[in-house]
Amino acid sequence: MTDSVPTPAVQIVRGEIQPWTDYTGYRSPAGGEPLLALLDDLLPASAPTALIVGPHSYPVVELVAARSAAVTVLVRSVSDAQELRAAVPAGHVTVITGALDGLVDVPPFDVVIAADGLDRVLGADSPALDWPARWAELRRLATGDALVVVAVENEFALTGLYDRRPADERHGDDEWRPLHDDAARPTSPRQVAEALGERVTRLYATFDAAGTSHTLLDAAAAGSTRPGRPGARFAVTGLAASAAHTPLLAPVADGADAAARAGLLAAVAPGWLAVLGSGGAIHTAYASLDSGGVLLADLDEAEWTLSVRDSALEPAGRLPDTESVETLLFRLAAAEDVPGFRALAGRLGAWAGLADGVVLLDDLYPEGDGFVRGLTRPAGEDEAAALLAAAYHRLRDRLLRAHRRHPWPPWMTSTDDLVTTWLSMSGVADDPGAVKRGREIADGLAEPAADEPDLRTVLADAAADRQRATELAGKVFGLERTMRYRDQSLRTREQQIRTMRDELRKLRNSPAMRLHEVSRKVAKVRDPRAFARALKRRILKS
Repeated sequence: MTDSVPTPAVQIVRGEIQPWTDYTGYRSPAGGEPLLALLDDLLPASAPTALIVGPHSYPVVELVAARSAAVTVLVRSVSDAQELRAAVPAGHVTVITGALDGLVDVPPFDVVIAADGLDRVLGADSPALDWPARWAELRRLATGDALVVVAVENEFALTGLYDRRPADERHGDDEWRPLHDDAARPTSPRQVAEALGERVTRLYATFDAAGTSHTLLDAAAAGSTRPGRPGARFAVTGLAASAAHTPLLAPVADGADAAARAGLLAAVAPGWLAVLGSGGAIHTAYASLDSGGVLLADLDEAEWTLSVRDSALEPAGRLPDTESVETLLFRLAAAEDVPGFRALAGRLGAWAGLADGVVLLDDLYPEGDGFVRGLTRPAGEDEAAALLAAAYHRLRDRLLRAHRRHPWPPWMTSTDDLVTTWLSMSGVADDPGAVKRGREIADGLAEPAADEPDLRTVLADAAADRQRATELAGKVFGLERTMRYRDQSLRTREQQIRTMRDELRKLRNSPAMRLHEVSRKVAKVRDPRAFARALKRRILKS
């Protein structure tokens, strides 16, 4: 019989807190598939020592433990440390509970991971350290040539600017010195690079869903992209994931397009992830896929090279760094350039006959005389006309949902006539069956409705409701006026009928009417002698 090896105990340093947890609440610990993929590429095959500071998901700790000879994990909550110790019982992993400033008298580490940032590293009894002081505490724990990964939250993010909640409802109660009120905290890519020093080798704009990473996009690539390009699509998708459960003033996609046009998309990301020192080869972008796995993207001049990790999807290959077909069509519609719209639709119709599966125009990019599809490739067994109709139905829905400008009248946009018109521009003959089937396919591909609509949509819907109420009030007024006219007409007719009845009553009692009755009866007498005898008998009886 083999004796079981006891699990090492949790060590305690100054600044521990209990009862408390950083693993449940409004923000999850740092984790997610894109972060794991980045660390998998970045970490050396075997590091002598590694330090993880702050709440991180168990898979992150396990990955660092697999690539390091000795790992130290520092969390401030005693209960979190105990649960982490039970989840990762490896003997070369040391779990410490306490504050960052309480970790003293330890040799510097070769790898330091602070992917959760420096917000949740102090205890209730810690000194009021601002962001530079916290960074200094973290830097003293790293060797001169250490690999350091540190996250910085952005208070200038679009998700924060569009958040309609009051300021006191946006953050949890885990900050005894709120860093979002810290004037010394860096709040732009340039400020982050200057604050971290010359050892910064890569800076990512991070887009996460309540702490779980969704997209990591190189800050330089995010700053150079423009609306409709693949880089902007990565960022907008990440922003949508970040804002999925936040009550918004307006759709973040509108602000993202404006920021991309200004070259400020990296400046309005929810945060940044900085890499200091050298490590393995890493990619320009890491993004979560709805079907599972991680998209790896590299930008080389005017072309993206795409691959997929841990997914059943085939590698996407290459993608030109051009604007999507949807962006081009939206621009032509806003300019009311119907001939230009028709020309692009004609090119699309000639190409769609050779495509397999449903075409998503926001993930379709022109190249030469043809087009290149992105990674999103929904299957479809229908004919080309129905698949193109589905693409146009989806384009129409997105056009109207964003209240974009276009040259077509309302009676076309409220029916399938607009899709039929676009199909005719693409060279597809009028086919009601294809249009109907396209509507069914588009409904299956529609984005799920938000839990709570943004304020701009609410106000637009309210304005539309007011206009509709005004129109209905006008119709009600017209119907009421018609009813009044008809009521007056009925009362006039009723008075005329009553007058005629009175005249008839007077006529029945007049001598002329009595004479008429007598004459009518006399006219019925056919035998005067018999009538005279009958009249004589009645007189005698009386």
